[in-house]
Amino acid sequence: MLEELRRTYQFINRHPIGRRAKPQAWKRWVQWQLGTRLLNAPVVMPWIDDSSLVAERGMTGATGNIYCGLHEFADMSLLLHYFSAPDETDRFYDIGANVGSYSLLAGKVCKVPGLAFEPVPTTFNALERNLKTNELEGLIHAKRTAVGASSEWIKFSTDRGPTNQVVDHSYKGSSQDVPVITLDSLIGESPVASFWKIDVEGFEMEVLEGAKESLQSPRVNVILLEETSVAIAAIMSDAGFRQMSYDPFSRELISATSETNRNNQVWIRNPEKVQERCRNAPKREILGVEF
Repeated sequence: MLEELRRTYQFINRHPIGRRAKPQAWKRWVQWQLGTRLLNAPVVMPWIDDSSLVAERGMTGATGNIYCGLHEFADMSLLLHYFSAPDETDRFYDIGANVGSYSLLAGKVCKVPGLAFEPVPTTFNALERNLKTNELEGLIHAKRTAVGASSEWIKFSTDRGPTNQVVDHSYKGSSQDVPVITLDSLIGESPVASFWKIDVEGFEMEVLEGAKESLQSPRVNVILLEETSVAIAAIMSDAGFRQMSYDPFSRELISATSETNRNNQVWIRNPEKVQERCRNAPKREILGVEF
């Protein structure tokens, strides 16, 4: 309990909303702790606008949303600002969706259709539960599959919660074989998404290898990557993307530097277009903090 409290203290103190609204954030933490301990079951929490987040203890990203509004503030704000006035061509890919926080923002809050990919059965069930609770089954289509470089089967851990990932046969924990598809295999089945979030615990290179044709589509403007490398940077640069950072308060996109503090790696094609959409987005307010 003390270690959990220490981590929560650090998270709230460092969070752009949490540190500006500490009383509200800590009030939410207390409500969450009491509610989940008393009920000992998943809890439906009101979230952004008319969305709801179904969460339970141990769901780190989901609880961060409950305490501070947006767990990954800069990246989630970029999605909200970019999709504030979506056009008919906008789509969203949630690759490594986990319980679907990003999909709820895109689908429920911004009314943007998309695909959510999550290979772990128990986590996929939580994703589907969130989509059903928010009446999004017809707008965000959940696929119980991993995304990679080729269509195959891979071994995936199932006992690491939000950090489940690809493992090999030497893995001693619980695992399961899961199917893999490529993003390029979806061409012709559905429009290529304009905004991608890729959070696949080190499997990013494989996802991009299977999306080289999709990456060339001029429709794609924003890609959030959890990790990067020299090889990943080369693929993204060759496809016409620039690594940037987003400040939700100023609505500014700037070239990323080693000192830039961000959750994911933000890759932008057409920075001027993305910048204009974000600047024109109406202001939002969470816990009394405007951005």
